[in-house]
Amino acid sequence: MGQGLAAGHSKNAAFQSALAALQSGRLIDAENFLKRVLRTDGRHAGALNLLAVLLLRLDRFAEAEEYLRRALQEQPKSETTLYNYGIALKALHRPAEALRCFTDALAINAAVPETWNNRGTVLNDLERYQEAIADFDKAIGLRPGYAEAHCNKAKTYAALGQFDEALSHGRKALELKPDLAEAWYGVGHAYLHLRLHDEALAAFDRALALKRSFAEAWLGRADAAAESWLYEEALAAYDQALALKPALAEAWLGRGNMCTELKRYDEAFAAYDKALAINPDLAGEAWVRRGNVLAALKQYGEAFAAYDKALAIKPDLAEAWFCRGNAFSGLNRPVEALAAYEKALSIKPNFAAAYISRGNNLYNLARNNEALSSLDRAIKLAPKAAQAHFNRGLVLLTLGEYENAWEEYEWRKKLA
Repeated sequence: MGQGLAAGHSKNAAFQSALAALQSGRLIDAENFLKRVLRTDGRHAGALNLLAVLLLRLDRFAEAEEYLRRALQEQPKSETTLYNYGIALKALHRPAEALRCFTDALAINAAVPETWNNRGTVLNDLERYQEAIADFDKAIGLRPGYAEAHCNKAKTYAALGQFDEALSHGRKALELKPDLAEAWYGVGHAYLHLRLHDEALAAFDRALALKRSFAEAWLGRADAAAESWLYEEALAAYDQALALKPALAEAWLGRGNMCTELKRYDEAFAAYDKALAINPDLAGEAWVRRGNVLAALKQYGEAFAAYDKALAIKPDLAEAWFCRGNAFSGLNRPVEALAAYEKALSIKPNFAAAYISRGNNLYNLARNNEALSSLDRAIKLAPKAAQAHFNRGLVLLTLGEYENAWEEYEWRKKLA
């Protein structure tokens, strides 16, 4: 009996020492004390839960999941354990299991806004968007000043393609919490899709000023710079994103695009191969980009084969039709090029680059008024597209509108 009391005292002393170490920020000491408790009593629910929370703080999610599973066996109706288990499973990209944990936690206590918010995020990951929005609304109803819930709601509206709503909720999050980097990122993402590139760049810069290691914000900044024809700047931002997160497939794809624009073709091929190896779902986009490099090298037969592979994967990929049009233009086949651009625009009506190329081909076919209309549409969508202004000036010159043509060339010089 004396040994049992001594063991119990030692266990309790170790647990108290763990608490003290945790409160003073000595996480490694706390971990050692808690493991000492568990060596004595492997079913100690307090130690299992506390060690799991510590491991979550250290981003050691797989280890945390093991201890939470054991803790749940001891306390199946613990709301806190279920919540933390959901956090671990979400971080391990197991959203269906995380959803069950958060749902079970809410069945025990439906008055915790963090649980509604986190359940909303896994519903978003499962593409159950309307249910996600309902959960975020529950969280906000319980805590009206919950900036993170507004931020997550903005993300869901962006996933639905409702970028005005996304922008509204992102701004609301920033009113509540101006230093929330994720909200600045969300606002930048919405601006980017609304084609407000200057605003997007400014928002991504705010996110990065708050969180320099935010790889997705670097990716967003790169995309905004690329759409503003700032290719060197975009390439540098893609490289920053990849330095932080080498498995970010979209950044490899973007890097390849910029290397293509800068005529660094070997690097472009390597980047597209890397994107495809990381995320096979990007196969359509990767084949399009490879085709663009081949077209730039005037290897048109191989380029068309690449575009065909992209369209076999995604028949409604507007970029593939657009790039087929560019290849036909390179072969001086304007009628076939025009048909490809029309197909791209039927899929993606706000495709500024396709309107520019369509305008060029209409000009080559001596359909000048139609060319002017197409370039006007391009400039409305992308006011800073220097090539659109230059080409519009060329059409106006052909039509004898010399003063207006000169104004377009002046615009082009300002933007170049």
